[in-house]
Amino acid sequence: MKIKYDCIDTNYNRHLRKARVYARGLAGYERATKIYKYFEGCGHPHPRLTFIDVRMNDTEGQTDRQFAINLMKEMAYLTAVNDMLRLKKSKNDK
Repeated sequence: MKIKYDCIDTNYNRHLRKARVYARGLAGYERATKIYKYFEGCGHPHPRLTFIDVRMNDTEGQTDRQFAINLMKEMAYLTAVNDMLRLKKSKNDK
């Protein structure tokens, strides 16, 4: 079976799986910083800005655990969209 990388949902789930494996064994804020480092290396358009933005969106008094979850979801989505746009651009350049 050939994996399609032109679907945002497919890329989103792929990045979630890889980030979970990368940050395995850590909890709380340490897990969030490890997730940040994963997305920094895999093509996220602006990982530091997203890290700060998710951390500052603490409207409900989120725990460090919830922060790590929200960070991973937000970064996976932005990276998946970025991958999709990059793929469309390369197809249009041909």
